[in-house]
Amino acid sequence: MKIVFLGTGVAVNVENRAQQSILIDGEKIIMVDCGYGTMLRLGQAGYGVEDIDSMVITHFHLDHCGELMGLLKARWLLNAGKLDIYAPHGCKSFIESFLQSSPYLRGKLKYRLHEVSEGDVFTPSGLKFQARKTVHSMESLGYIVEDVLISGDTSAFPELYEDAEIAVHEMSLSFGGKADFHTSPENFAKNAQNIRKAHLVHLYPPAFSNRGEIKKYLEKKGIKVDFPEDLQILEI
Repeated sequence: MKIVFLGTGVAVNVENRAQQSILIDGEKIIMVDCGYGTMLRLGQAGYGVEDIDSMVITHFHLDHCGELMGLLKARWLLNAGKLDIYAPHGCKSFIESFLQSSPYLRGKLKYRLHEVSEGDVFTPSGLKFQARKTVHSMESLGYIVEDVLISGDTSAFPELYEDAEIAVHEMSLSFGGKADFHTSPENFAKNAQNIRKAHLVHLYPPAFSNRGEIKKYLEKKGIKVDFPEDLQILEI
């Protein structure tokens, strides 16, 4: 199984990085989140929208789901099959709101919605996911996949890291940042004590500029750190 980092950025431009999206490429292909820039990066990585077998979404902020409807429309135009979408409660309302503003797409887009709750175990395309409720400004989930935590957006807290030693994790904040709905280096070091390797994404400009110091700080705490770039591949 490999993880392809399609987008590692945030809702503002940081070094022209696409917004949040990764592919899990194993026996089948699962996309986790689809912020703006996902479709461009998908093609650059050598995939097409028709290659995606399932979609998993952490929450409905646009830097994590902004291209969902575009992906569904592209799949309709390419006559791709029905896409299974797994997401927190609110997914049905999100899609319905879009269809109300674009009624010409009603009945054309092919998808099955699966609304997911904290603690649910589900198997998109045969791969086991476990949902973990996260601490964010709206309903939001992280997911454990093959002992890897995909955090989505969250403040760090100990229960999130149970059964995981590797994390694809947000690091929105730099030192001294208020870790109420996002993660700072201090917040992560205090709470993510199970994690031995962290692939840090979703850095706002102050954290991005300070990533060298963040790496030094966390590695002194025993957490090996890297900062993936768009299109980087991680073998699990």
